[in-house]
Amino acid sequence: MTLWYVARAAGVVAMIMFTLAATLGIVSSGSRRPDRRFWLQYVHRSAAVTGLALLVAHVVAVIADSNVEISATVLVWPFGSGYRPFAVALGVLAMYGVVLATVAGAARGRLARFAAFSRYWRTIHIAASVGWALSIGHALLSGTDRSTPWMLAITLGCLVAVVGAGFYRANSYAPPNLVRAGRAR
Repeated sequence: MTLWYVARAAGVVAMIMFTLAATLGIVSSGSRRPDRRFWLQYVHRSAAVTGLALLVAHVVAVIADSNVEISATVLVWPFGSGYRPFAVALGVLAMYGVVLATVAGAARGRLARFAAFSRYWRTIHIAASVGWALSIGHALLSGTDRSTPWMLAITLGCLVAVVGAGFYRANSYAPPNLVRAGRAR
């Protein structure tokens, strides 16, 4: 039972940490104040690294748990799981996206001198957003707690946080004349 609890807890908290990272990434990229942006990016990266460590714990615990039909081969062939194959595949693909963005982010400082890498950084970083979205699908479709009120509340709360951050960012980029005109009505 210990591995089952570890797998569940690590997976849920990893999703929360990746949601925090996504929310802060969205909000900080719209910030025009350098000091605010620095701290938002710092917490964004810290949440992402914490989420990654918890993701590793989640994957190891799920694979080590003998009560679940998931082997390490699922990391190479995501649809080969005996347990909810589509849901597990979403989780594995989410992991791929997050890991790709993490590796690119870790190498970003060293590769910044190459114009080609700098041009493609945002495109590569979108893999993290796709990974986050797939992790929401994974949370809604896999696990024994997926339909409990508390798990649905956490998952939908994560979704609302990122969508809310997206709306905040979209409104922060509105030209000042349009914002003033909208308030005058």
